[in-house]
Amino acid sequence: MANGRIKQAFIVGNLLEAVSFLTIFRLRRKDKANGGEGDNSAIIKLTASIKYFPLAGLLIGAILALVFYIFNRFSAAPASVLMSILFLFILTGGLHFDGLSDTVDGLFAYLKSGDRTRFYNAMKDVNAGTSGIIAVIFYILIMWLAVNGINSGFIYLSLLTFPVIGRYSIVLLSYFSNTPEDFKGIGTIFTEGTKLSTFIAASVFTIIIVYIFLKLAGIFSALISTLFVLAAAFYFAKKFGGVNGDMLGFSVKVSEAVYMIALHGFYKILS
Repeated sequence: MANGRIKQAFIVGNLLEAVSFLTIFRLRRKDKANGGEGDNSAIIKLTASIKYFPLAGLLIGAILALVFYIFNRFSAAPASVLMSILFLFILTGGLHFDGLSDTVDGLFAYLKSGDRTRFYNAMKDVNAGTSGIIAVIFYILIMWLAVNGINSGFIYLSLLTFPVIGRYSIVLLSYFSNTPEDFKGIGTIFTEGTKLSTFIAASVFTIIIVYIFLKLAGIFSALISTLFVLAAAFYFAKKFGGVNGDMLGFSVKVSEAVYMIALHGFYKILS
């Protein structure tokens, strides 16, 4: 009995850690003996929480669905969907939006010059470039159009599941990538801390969640998104030797957009 309670507390603690990292909510348990957490302890806890990222994504999705429900009581569906998507920015504190912007800035700088140094410098620039800003705008437009596309039931299911896919992409890209010396930082925690057991657990969580809500339409859409992330992992490894934290954020936003575009089609066919 005691072992079961300890295990449950451990799982809950790791889930809270995942939610704390991915959102503005601060649910981490502090080490009272030390008055806080040391760097090593914090890294260990974050690493242990990675497998629960899809579950944290489901919580984010549930909040977005609730936001849509509230606004849709007195507003049209398109406006309510837009508020839900914009609330994602607030809920996550802009996390991953900056990764999308920085990575796109870096990619365009690299494509124009073929110089990796330009890529690194563009990503490290604290000021967002034109390419990055346009990428964020297009992300919002794509998500708004795709989520709002069919009926109210589809809207709720989309809002519930697309954050799951986005957070799973962190696990997926981390497992199949490494972080080069030039990129050492937060991304290293994920690329070095995502082991096979973590990858399998996150994959199982994602498959179960998507299938429960969207059956085969969700599974096929998730597969399309997964293939894109794997292609990105191959490209980043070939061109830059691996990924950093911004590239992981880039994968979150683009995988969500790819998932929603695919889901829009599969849902019509299979539902």
